Amino acid sequence: MHIPVVSAVGRGETLLSSFDAALHGCSVHNYNLLSLSSVIPPGASVAPSDGYADVADRHGHSLYVVKAESRSNEAGLGLAAGIGWYQWGDGRGVFVEHETTAPTAAVGGAEVRDLVCRSLSDLRCIRDVAFEERRVGMDVATATVKDRPTTVLVVAVYLAEGWG
Repeated sequence: MHIPVVSAVGRGETLLSSFDAALHGCSVHNYNLLSLSSVIPPGASVAPSDGYADVADRHGHSLYVVKAESRSNEAGLGLAAGIGWYQWGDGRGVFVEHETTAPTAAVGGAEVRDLVCRSLSDLRCIRDVAFEERRVGMDVATATVKDRPTTVLVVAVYLAEGWG
């Protein structure tokens, strides 16, 4: 199983339409998202990707994801959202997701990266797994709100499922 991690920034006339624009940027805008918690199954590969391989005849299908998002319409505010992951020998592992608003996008991005590493360290400790920070995978999206509502979004995409 391959789990792509995709990120995007969306802007729109409303917070909701900026979120939809971010979904479009990740190529997951025509799905019903079902949020998962944080467990990566054995044998999985996880990697950042430029976009999810959307299939036209899946419009309206369910899409299982781990999701981090931050939205605002406050001009000048920095937004950050990120997903981190840690896997051990057989591919199993854990995801964590964090989001924040900050005085700048750079400050928010740094905060999210720190939170991701600290959370992954805690999660692996609970699972009694050795931890090497250099093995942490991460995708963080940042943006500064300008003159329109803005959303930063990161999704780890597991599976699309039809209504059968």
